[in-house]
Amino acid sequence: MKLTKLAVGFAFVLVALVPLSALDLPENTALSITTDFAFSPKTDYVAGQDHFAPVTGFYGGLEGRIVGKFTYKIPTPLGDNWLLNSANVELASTFELTPITMKPGIQATFTPLPFLVFSAGTEIGTGWTIAGLKGTGTWNGINDYEACTPFSKWFWKAWAQATFQFDTGALIPGDWTHVVMLASYQIYYHSLLGEADKDIWLWQNSGEKVNGLQQYVNAVLAYQMPLVIKRVGVMFEMDGYLSDDAFTNAAYDGNFMSISISPLAQFEFDSHSALTFLVGFSSRRSFSTSHTAGGEEPLLTTTGREWYFKRIALSYTYTF
Repeated sequence: MKLTKLAVGFAFVLVALVPLSALDLPENTALSITTDFAFSPKTDYVAGQDHFAPVTGFYGGLEGRIVGKFTYKIPTPLGDNWLLNSANVELASTFELTPITMKPGIQATFTPLPFLVFSAGTEIGTGWTIAGLKGTGTWNGINDYEACTPFSKWFWKAWAQATFQFDTGALIPGDWTHVVMLASYQIYYHSLLGEADKDIWLWQNSGEKVNGLQQYVNAVLAYQMPLVIKRVGVMFEMDGYLSDDAFTNAAYDGNFMSISISPLAQFEFDSHSALTFLVGFSSRRSFSTSHTAGGEEPLLTTTGREWYFKRIALSYTYTF
């Protein structure tokens, strides 16, 4: 039933967006719609030190979202040199919709050099509950999250990011000389407005969150080809709080950094359509005692890192 509702909801939104394909957009503007879908197998938690947790069931969860993005580009050349004459600023508005949340946002991006990008933005959202999936919730202090009434609680995030990107094709001309490298560092603050520091809350059915500063590291190494399968490579991610006392329970290891390693393939069917396929392996806290999925984790003692097969994901983008 959950899968059917998810599929029908997304299909309805996509059909509603079909007329947009006839839009004649003004110069220096762009509109894109991205649909993300992910399937996760079941992986039970295993107590102990660093280890790998095996898959223990076929179904562990589904994720999905649709993100619309409208961008306006402002050329800001810094000179006639080839490195500087394509400098630009992009202003963008976004709107994210999932089966249990909605989240509009704005962002600005400055590209002074082809290989360097600075960006910042903010977004705010609210959620609701469908079939037991909670958009927003607050921890009851024991083992579960109490769902919040829609529009009574708001998730807020503000972020700033620097990205370095490079393509060896810029140095060695040719269709088969492109090794693409990207590395970015983001610092962000997120909160559930109205909650006190160290109060634990949930967003998009994912808990163990508190108000506070976090850091996110992303790196991609890929080979680019003049084919429909445009790129193949691997993505590396790290994410976690900056403060080791972000949570009340010091033994929880507040600044633990989750790590994800994901082989990926990107397909470009034409100038409008692109599809990314990703297989993700990730890590989470491992605890001294056994437990099941639930809200009791902030009370436990972290003893290591648990690696597991996280998801298979698809991301389709249509640019008008």
